[in-house]
Amino acid sequence: MSKTSRTLVTMPKTAAKGEVVAIRVIVQHDMESGFRHTQQGQRIPRDIIREFVCTYNGQEVFRAELHPGVGANPVINFFTVATETGSLEFKWVGDNGYASSVTSQLTVS
Repeated sequence: MSKTSRTLVTMPKTAAKGEVVAIRVIVQHDMESGFRHTQQGQRIPRDIIREFVCTYNGQEVFRAELHPGVGANPVINFFTVATETGSLEFKWVGDNGYASSVTSQLTVS
């Protein structure tokens, strides 16, 4: 199973109401496709992040389904509209019971 060492969210801390906010998230994960083999010919088991979801004050604003072709340490860029002050929660779910989440605050004026 992959070992996650850190997640990183890049987004503004403040925004004006109605402003489009750019968000960039990255999670460290080895992302083994399941298609490779060892030198002894044994298949290396798949270990990928399958899904990423972002919620803004509990409402889903972005979802991505990931597949074996995605490289290690995936970076996801997306936008949302600043509607109210609150929290954005970022969740990753993957193979072998992998789950990770992080929360960031956005202050809307």
